[in-house]
Amino acid sequence: MGKSIVFVYILLLLAFASIADAGGKSFEVLRPFNKSIFDEDYASVVIKRLDKTLKKITILENENIIAELETDKKRDIYCRTIRLKLGANKINIVGYSKDGDLTNEQIDLFYRSEVYKGVDEAPDGYARNFFHNSKNEKLCKSCHNMNKDSKTKLKKHISSSEINAKEFDVLDNPEESNCYTCHKVITFRKNGHAPAVNFLCTVCHTGKSGEFNIDDQGKSKYLMPDPIMNRCFKCHEGVKEKWFSNTSEHGPLRSGRCNKCHNPHSSNFEFHLRKPIWELCTTCHAEKADGKHVIGSFVFNRNSGAHPTRNRPDPSRPGRKLVCSSCHNPHGSNGIFLLRTKGKTAYSVCKRCHKK
Repeated sequence: MGKSIVFVYILLLLAFASIADAGGKSFEVLRPFNKSIFDEDYASVVIKRLDKTLKKITILENENIIAELETDKKRDIYCRTIRLKLGANKINIVGYSKDGDLTNEQIDLFYRSEVYKGVDEAPDGYARNFFHNSKNEKLCKSCHNMNKDSKTKLKKHISSSEINAKEFDVLDNPEESNCYTCHKVITFRKNGHAPAVNFLCTVCHTGKSGEFNIDDQGKSKYLMPDPIMNRCFKCHEGVKEKWFSNTSEHGPLRSGRCNKCHNPHSSNFEFHLRKPIWELCTTCHAEKADGKHVIGSFVFNRNSGAHPTRNRPDPSRPGRKLVCSSCHNPHGSNGIFLLRTKGKTAYSVCKRCHKK
């Protein structure tokens, strides 16, 4: 009996010592760092168990449970990919011991988007942090294959005559990709982009920086160059000459920032846009946000002195609604003001709808 008591006493001392060594914490949030910036609506949370009595880990956004992780004896590293809402996200991680004790840690994350006002810039003190480097990937190697997908697994080819794309080798089953488990959520929206849904990640994520993110060079094995346009033209090569021969240019295209308007992974909107067309255009062109513009003195009084830009059918494209792109080409044109015409007058654009 005495020996049993001594044995239990030693175990308790060891348990308390391990907690003390961890600064009284039962777990540690390894990633993401507090006050990290994200440009997609997900984050991978990596947690290290410090106390062997930790039974369960719960991840909450404010008071809403978004994930629960049961611990086991075989491992100390746990991860879960969570969705973020636009702007500030207060993520609480709560650990439950077998005795019912609770420990808590909070991290503040910011989901940034250039096309939504108020969240286009993160508050002071926040920074972009990258996961995929040799040091960080050691945390995951016990459960995940952190290598690039092996070419020996590639079994079929895809190509698209519509965009004059080159052929690419892809996996028969994208779920075989080493990237799939953690990053599958970014492809689940309504309209998927071929490189992303086929997990051809390294077509865009080359590990190289561009003019606009040169300071990030070397921070991630899968860095994506900014501007991204030259990577886009690896597939969309057939439109490059056409777009750059236009006399009327659109800023995002000319600067090579295709992903300012398009989400290269997937989107709930047509053409992989980050917003519906009208809302996207008026993010930058706020002066048109009343939904009416064009030669105010020339149009019918029923339009309150201006031409409508939405909430009407598009006569030039039956079955579709009138939006900015009904008259303007966002990739440029040989007409003034990006109009779908040639020359210095807008008359031929007007005739698309006004036949008389």
